[in-house]
Amino acid sequence: MYFQQSAPSVGFTAISRVQRLRGMGRVLGFCGLLAILSGCKQAERVVTLTEADRRDLVLWDKSYPGDLKDQAPLQWRRVPWTQMRYYNYRFGPAGDGEIWLSVVPSRAADSVLQNINRWYNQFRMPEITSLDDLKQEPALQTAGYLVEAEGTYYGGMGAEPRENSKMLALAIPISRNLVTIKMVGSPVDVETERQRFLEYCKTLEFSDVDIIETPEAK
Repeated sequence: MYFQQSAPSVGFTAISRVQRLRGMGRVLGFCGLLAILSGCKQAERVVTLTEADRRDLVLWDKSYPGDLKDQAPLQWRRVPWTQMRYYNYRFGPAGDGEIWLSVVPSRAADSVLQNINRWYNQFRMPEITSLDDLKQEPALQTAGYLVEAEGTYYGGMGAEPRENSKMLALAIPISRNLVTIKMVGSPVDVETERQRFLEYCKTLEFSDVDIIETPEAK
């Protein structure tokens, strides 16, 4: 007598597949829960940095643009730098005052005079022919020329003229470059920040990254 084994029914096969899928779903769900809990637990970790750690993180990545280090007052709000502005700040109650530091090459003997006259032109003020009458302020172990102007400010580069504005700027010729720090805002705001501006210029220093030890050398 011969017995013929019957093929599994379609319904039974479908049920088996559903059960397997449900089992896989439970496994995946459990793995996902573990990943979430693991991520939450990791986010609660607190890392404490020592002064030496901060030195490695800040100095070793050469974060000082142009090797120039500054110490801005807390009253100024730092904003992203641009190609022409190594350091860029905003100040004043409305936050519309601007302070920025730039470094430009000195290609001629009168580069300082030319740059200062360009600032005067931005206020439609007459140019000067000599630097002798300008007050000097200490900065970068030398002295810079202090420039002031007031009126309508024509900043250029497509910017709208700003009426009732004042500028306080320092032009520091050093080596073959000209370091400039410029502050523009309302007359009241600029006068309020005058002393902090001058103190800021005194804090500037060059940071020689070549003499900073690598973390591995310690």
